[in-house]
Amino acid sequence: MANFQKMLKEIARRNGTTPEHVRQEMQRAIDRAWEERNGQAAPLWAGLTFRGERPTPEELIPQLAALMQKNGTLAG
Repeated sequence: MANFQKMLKEIARRNGTTPEHVRQEMQRAIDRAWEERNGQAAPLWAGLTFRGERPTPEELIPQLAALMQKNGTLAG
């Protein structure tokens, strides 16, 4: 979780905004994607886990990063 907070701070710094604003925008994007999850992305969503009704940035970002690393699409 500490790494996620560092990431938010860095993104905010680079974009002249606050970490809270960055997180809110991430959640908006996740919410939009969640509403459209029944298309080609359905298998991706089915393989993810989260605690609430829909994923939070704190839950989704690490899972997507791990998936990308597993598939060799994330330089690391």
